Amino acid sequence: MLHPAFTLSSVLAALAAVVTSQDNSGVFDFPEYPPPLTPPPNQTIADSVAILPANEVHDPALKNLKIHVDTGRFGPPVELVHAYFNFWPTGVAVSSNGRVFTSFPRGNETFTLAEANTATTEIPFPDQDANTPPAFANATNPGFSIATEKLILVQSVVVDGKDRIWALDVGRPRVNGSTLLAASPGGPKLIGFNQDGTRFKTITFPASVVAADSSLNDVRIDLRGDGFAYLPDSSPMRPGVVVVNLRTGQSWRHLDNHPSVTVQVDLISFHNGVPTYIHPPISPFAVTPFNRFAVDGVALSPDGEFFYFAPLSARRLFRIPTSFLKVQPSATNPNAIILANQAVQDLGDVGSHLNGLESDDQGFIYLTAPEHNAINRFNPKTGMIEPFVRNPFIQWPDTLAVASLKRGGNFLYFTCNQ
Repeated sequence: MLHPAFTLSSVLAALAAVVTSQDNSGVFDFPEYPPPLTPPPNQTIADSVAILPANEVHDPALKNLKIHVDTGRFGPPVELVHAYFNFWPTGVAVSSNGRVFTSFPRGNETFTLAEANTATTEIPFPDQDANTPPAFANATNPGFSIATEKLILVQSVVVDGKDRIWALDVGRPRVNGSTLLAASPGGPKLIGFNQDGTRFKTITFPASVVAADSSLNDVRIDLRGDGFAYLPDSSPMRPGVVVVNLRTGQSWRHLDNHPSVTVQVDLISFHNGVPTYIHPPISPFAVTPFNRFAVDGVALSPDGEFFYFAPLSARRLFRIPTSFLKVQPSATNPNAIILANQAVQDLGDVGSHLNGLESDDQGFIYLTAPEHNAINRFNPKTGMIEPFVRNPFIQWPDTLAVASLKRGGNFLYFTCNQ
C-alpha cells in the first residue's frame, strides 16, 4: 500500500494534506506505474473509456459510443494524513518514529517551526519561546530584520540520517503579511535540533555568502566526511547555491547566476489547464510571464555524489558532482568557481516546472509536477522521466520528504499548496 503526503490550501482557508507511498520490500523503492517501456500499444496511463454525458451528444448514432477519456489518476493510492487550517506550510520532514515536523513563512504566524500534534493542528517546535524573537523589524536599520538566536522565518525543515532535525531560517520575515524585510547578518541561520528539542548546532552566514536580499529556499544534509549542507538561493538578483561545511561552520557560494539556476524568462506555466501569469501589485503594475523564481527544489543522490537542482520558473532539471561544490573558492583554489560552472549537467526538459525534489535509496529523483497534478521521477540509469503518481487533488505539490518508519513501511510525504 502506498501513502503520499500533500497539503491543500484554498483561497479562503489554508487546508493542507499529506500523502505517502509504501511497499513491503526490504529496500526503499516504489512499484513502477507502469513499468518503463511496457504499456501495450495504443494504451496510455490514466486512460479509460466512457459514454459522454447526454448534453454533449445529440446524434442518436453516437449516444452510446464509448470514447477514451483521461481519468486524471495513476500510480499508488494517495492518503491525506494532515490538514493545515491556520498557516500555509513551506516545509515538511518526517522522522523514523513518525513525528511530522513542518515550517511556515512568517507573516502573521505566531510560530514558524512546528510539529503536527493531531491530524489538524500543530504546536511550536521546540517551543513557543524559540519561535518568538524580540522583534522583527530592526529599529536602528529601517527595512532590515534583526540578528537573533530565535527563529525568524523557517523556510525549510529536514531530518538527517541520525534522525535529527535541521531548520533553515532565512531571517527575512514579512511585516503585517506584506513588507518583506531584508536580512541582517546573524538572522539567516542553519540550526540543528535533537528530537528532544535541544539545539546542537547553529551556523550563521557572512554577508558575502548570504546577502540582505538573498532568499534561501531549501536544504539537503550529507553527514559523510566533515558533513555538508547544500542550500539554493532563489533570489532573482543573485541566484546560486550556498555550501556549508558542518564541521567548521564555514560557508561559500557556487553557480552564481549560472544559466542552470536562473529563470526561463518567457515561461508560461499551466495549472488545471489555465495559463499562469504574474500581475504584481507594484510599479509598473505590468503582467509578466511566470518568471520570478530561480533555483528552488534540490536533492542529493543517495551516495552523496550528485546534487540535483531546478529553478521553479523553468522546466529543466540539472545536477552537478558534489566534489566540485565542496571546494571552497579561495586563493588556494582560484579555479573552483570556473570548474564548478563547467561541471553542471543539463538533464533536459521534465515536462512541468517543478519546485520540490527528493531522492530514495535506489537513486530515483522524485520531481513535483504542478502543471500535471502529479509527481514524476528521474531515473539516472535510463536518463528518462518516469510517471509515479497523478491525482486531481494533488494541487501544486511542493515539498517532498521520504521516510522509512520504525513501525514499518516506506513513505513519500509531500505538501500541496494552492
